[in-house]
Amino acid sequence: MDMNIVYIILSVIVGYYIGRKTKKTSLPSSPEEISEAQEAAREALSERTEGRKEEIVEMMQNAKERHEALKACGLAEERKGIHREDVERLLGVSAQTALKYLNSLEDDGKIEQIGVSGKDVYYKLIS
Repeated sequence: MDMNIVYIILSVIVGYYIGRKTKKTSLPSSPEEISEAQEAAREALSERTEGRKEEIVEMMQNAKERHEALKACGLAEERKGIHREDVERLLGVSAQTALKYLNSLEDDGKIEQIGVSGKDVYYKLIS
């Protein structure tokens, strides 16, 4: 028998053995484990969403303070509030995701949308 064939067969056997020993054992196997993993994923997503919404509110508070300071100095900006594009840049998300966060904050009663559609739409904090 050719030695190359022996090496190939041994390599396959060793590879199979190593693969079996190192397979992922962290995958949930019971319905209860699957349910727990799903709940943990939902909680993590919810925490991330709340964190991002807090970032948006903080950005809006900073913008409001900056606008008031410029106004006190007689240098008021023309631009008011925060636009969807600002949220996109802040969080590095798509337009749809930015709108989802803004709509959620609006539903929470933390911000108000000014304008109906287009580039004239902006958001401001509810005092």
